[in-house]
Amino acid sequence: MSYTIYTKGITSNFLDKDGYKIGFWCYYLRTENTTELKCKVVKSEDAKKLTAPRMQLKSIIEALKFCENDSFVDSIKLYTNNQQYFKQCFENEKSRKKNKDLWAQIDKLKLDKGLIIFPEDKDNAVKQSRGMKILEAAIRDTQAHNNDWEEHTAHPSLNKEMED
Repeated sequence: MSYTIYTKGITSNFLDKDGYKIGFWCYYLRTENTTELKCKVVKSEDAKKLTAPRMQLKSIIEALKFCENDSFVDSIKLYTNNQQYFKQCFENEKSRKKNKDLWAQIDKLKLDKGLIIFPEDKDNAVKQSRGMKILEAAIRDTQAHNNDWEEHTAHPSLNKEMED
């Protein structure tokens, strides 16, 4: 089975009412027979533990966990905010200068890392893709339904990106 996965991780520029930094990760995964959209808002007192790259890695980890139990994985096409950086870190562990705890989680996954492909995005088509539009809609939907950014898992409407 071939998987196509779009991931996004962001952080807010503000603190919530209790002084916590807010982050958000989301992935959209699809196969011939399946689609999966998962989003989560997280809080942390430690700003170093809540950065955009960490949220991006968390979205990748959660998406790859979905694939982990499939013994018939042919390929995983992974689209991220920063294709080149993540491709380099997947291929060369020496490139992983930060977030080693999250990279360790990726390494523990029972997946053949050789099946993970980071397709080239020379013309910036990923930003305009349906997968990334779904993630953007998920972010807007999560924020709209939760103005306080309480920790939760969202199941946003997939139709919102079509309205914009």
